[in-house]
Amino acid sequence: MKKRIVLLCLTLALLLCAGNALALVKHTCGRSDCICFIQYGDKGLAVSGIIDALYKEGFLASDVGSIFTQDVEQAVKAFQKSHKLTQDGKMTDNTMTWLLWGMSVTNVDKKYPNSDGQEVWVSTDGGTKFHSNPTCSKMAYARKLSARNAQALGFTPCRKCWSY
Repeated sequence: MKKRIVLLCLTLALLLCAGNALALVKHTCGRSDCICFIQYGDKGLAVSGIIDALYKEGFLASDVGSIFTQDVEQAVKAFQKSHKLTQDGKMTDNTMTWLLWGMSVTNVDKKYPNSDGQEVWVSTDGGTKFHSNPTCSKMAYARKLSARNAQALGFTPCRKCWSY
């Protein structure tokens, strides 16, 4: 009986430690396989770029703002519908690539073979750097993008993550 209690305590301790590490990255999509896409409630440089691009494409009436509001979510859904993408209102890297480059990820990779499709992390609560991991610089509300899309939105590499 004592062995089971000790084993249970160790298991709980490990789960709590893992949970604390994951808590540094806020997942708000409600999916257990969250890919940390930009979504309703997010803010910052990435959202400003999305709003500007949706405005230029005619899906938003104004290009002012840096908060992913319900209006932005509806504009993303309309954009996704017009491009036959999953209409969830979330800015996945695939939707972002269509919005910024006007083509699919596969076609961008073919057309621009030297562009960086590596996954990076950006903060949707301030910051202008992209990172190799979601907890660098105590980043809040990390979201995953390709480096090419992060750079297209105005993010630059973090010096801690990449030393050139």
